Amino acid sequence: MPTFHFYPIDITYRIVSGKPVIYLYGRTKDGQRIAVADRFDPYFWAIPQKKSVKERLENLSGEKDGESYSVTSVEEKKKRLLGKEVEALKVTVSQPKDVPLVRELIREWDDIQSVHEADILFTRRYLIDKKIIPMTLVVVEGEEGREESRIPVIAATAIRPAEDEETMKGLGILAVDIETYYPKGKGIDMDNNPILMFAVYGKNISRVIAWKRFATKRKSIEFVQDEAALLHRFREIVLEEQPDIITGYFSDGFDLPYIKRRAEKLKVNLDIGADFSGISLKKGMDTESKITGIAHFDVIKFVRGGLRTSIATDSYSLNAVASKLLGETKHEVELDDLAEVWDKRPEKLEPYCDYNLQDALLTYQLAEKLLPNLTELVKLIGLPLQDCNRMSFSQLVESFLLRKEGEFDEIAPEKPTEHELAKRRKVRLQGAFVHEPTPGLYHDLAVYDFRSLYPSIIASHNISPDTVREADTLEEGAFVVREEKVAYSTAKKGFIAAVVEEVITRRMRVKDILKKKKDPFLEARAMMLKILANSFYGYLGFPSARWYSFACAASVTALGRRYITETIEKAEKAGFKVLYSDTDSIFLSLQGKSKAAAKKFVDDINEHLPGLMELEYEGFYPSGIFVSAKDNKGGAKKRYALLREDGSLVIKGFEAVRRNTSVIAKEVQEHVLKAILEKADDKKALNYLHGVIKGIREKKLAVEKMVIRTRLTKPISSYDAIGPHVAIAKQMKGKGIDIAPGAIIRYVVTTGGGRIRDRAKLPEATKQSEYDADYYINNQIIPAVEKIFEVFGHTKEELLGKGAQMRLLEF
Repeated sequence: MPTFHFYPIDITYRIVSGKPVIYLYGRTKDGQRIAVADRFDPYFWAIPQKKSVKERLENLSGEKDGESYSVTSVEEKKKRLLGKEVEALKVTVSQPKDVPLVRELIREWDDIQSVHEADILFTRRYLIDKKIIPMTLVVVEGEEGREESRIPVIAATAIRPAEDEETMKGLGILAVDIETYYPKGKGIDMDNNPILMFAVYGKNISRVIAWKRFATKRKSIEFVQDEAALLHRFREIVLEEQPDIITGYFSDGFDLPYIKRRAEKLKVNLDIGADFSGISLKKGMDTESKITGIAHFDVIKFVRGGLRTSIATDSYSLNAVASKLLGETKHEVELDDLAEVWDKRPEKLEPYCDYNLQDALLTYQLAEKLLPNLTELVKLIGLPLQDCNRMSFSQLVESFLLRKEGEFDEIAPEKPTEHELAKRRKVRLQGAFVHEPTPGLYHDLAVYDFRSLYPSIIASHNISPDTVREADTLEEGAFVVREEKVAYSTAKKGFIAAVVEEVITRRMRVKDILKKKKDPFLEARAMMLKILANSFYGYLGFPSARWYSFACAASVTALGRRYITETIEKAEKAGFKVLYSDTDSIFLSLQGKSKAAAKKFVDDINEHLPGLMELEYEGFYPSGIFVSAKDNKGGAKKRYALLREDGSLVIKGFEAVRRNTSVIAKEVQEHVLKAILEKADDKKALNYLHGVIKGIREKKLAVEKMVIRTRLTKPISSYDAIGPHVAIAKQMKGKGIDIAPGAIIRYVVTTGGGRIRDRAKLPEATKQSEYDADYYINNQIIPAVEKIFEVFGHTKEELLGKGAQMRLLEF
């Protein structure tokens, strides 16, 4: 029997002769595109009340709402459910559609206790059971079959992971970006407004296709007769390039759905899938676009999802993300004028083609840069690239647990009912311990962090839903969390505790390797392992989680509070002054002690910490400032600035790192903080502030300095209160610009009467003489620095340059 070594990229299934067949699409080691067809039966688990129910299940078949169903086999298996051994029934059915029908039917039976894993997608069940990791080498035995397909289809007789677990390299990426017609003041209209041009960028192609001709020397620009021909050309390019991945920026919600809709409208057959299918859309809370045999990587989904905690940006626009990650930006054109230029001045279209191609290039470069991270996530979670790309943190954790449960003979708990979900949502976890700072300027600070505090608590104390015991348990060795009146068995490692421990130790090993050599894939692996480990605590307290446990989540935070407070007590006994502490970090004043003493303190703490728990010395800072809370009742949490030894600043919680703050307010705040932290010179900082205020009043500062950025947190139509950013978002939508939740809205507040929202304008439509100086001084600049100067006794009047004391200071 011929053997093939093959990297799967995409997966789907079809019903062939009444039986479900899995289709894996990918490439062989020598680069040939193939599909592998493998028979696989859908099943789920049932826990019986009575053993006699097995025979009843075996004979189950029928019809419901016009859909037939049948059980093909029932097997008894010893499994574990939340750590307890159970006699489970593996219920195999004829087709995937039968699973929900049979599940709902038998849930009503008195002799069925519970039904499990009947909501796991058929393709995911296959990958889990076969231990197949997408983009990782598998060995297939089989021969080429005869069926309609663009690529050879191997009918598998056997399939298994390759022993070396080799990862696919050199994936072919094709970036796509479209520009569409929309007159000013009109919104997006896929039914009536055509695609004017599209750009594609890949290893072997850099092209813009447009259907209106104009004089150009650009070899990258290609003309076709009309929009239908444009769509035909898109089809040709995809089939010629044969990419493994098609990528775009918001291509799930815009580019691919638009292409699909226009092709349907113009009756163009976009059969670009490996099985001659077109673009398919899955609509829910978020649209998903899919092409059979080609992975779809929507870059913005990954940036806003899996990498959200790792990329410091106040905007997820293509321009902002490309600037942050690549040091490159989009080309500038008046996109609002494209429809008019198209209709009346086609000779001016070349810059728009350049703009289109630059967007495709940036998207391609971002996909290339982020692919190591996404590849590592695929290897970790074991699901196709496009699924991992779209997952929330809780979904990543649950998918990982579903893949790992087989090693422990575990069955996943049922998902909660609506009633159970409502109950879970009513309870609230107590948060982390906070040692409030005393506002002031401090010198010689040492900062410490517990490494992966919550994950290490879970692993070190065996915190897992299957190890939960009553606080008064007599079980030998049980660990009691007195704060929550609960205990945890230590007789056997809990499922989640064991999995978290594995993730932490894997990351530690990877980091040790990285100390010796740099490797982008290993760096990506370390990052993904960190993200996964840190997501487990939130998952335990997430109401929709299968392995939800309020007791576990509450115990983790309780122990976090315990370890922080114990460390604070030890620091004070050692002669340090505790300035601030929050969740997993501690800020100490050395009080004349040496840096060596600060480092030795870490060793003293770690000597008594259990398991994987470890306090790390984050660093020494020559100075730091803490400010008061808004209500002046004590110090503000998570609001401080530190000066590093190299002169750079660490700013947390101030406007300089927040959205909803103008560019100038951020600049002023950073300048003031630097002056104070470097020289402790509040008077110099005050003089600088007065100079800026004077410049604003005299309208000497550029409009770009006045831009405020605010994130749109929900659909525009869902806002009851219309703030300035919502008003601007409505204007943008009226111009045909697609505005979705998560978009960063830029605006400037101008002079005039009425509410702020009525005076907000797009930056590009604002003249330098128009911005409202009083608004920016009183609502942006002063709030950004008031609390900093308050530390030195300066009043708001002094900041504004008013009052007798201020006049004396000026001499």
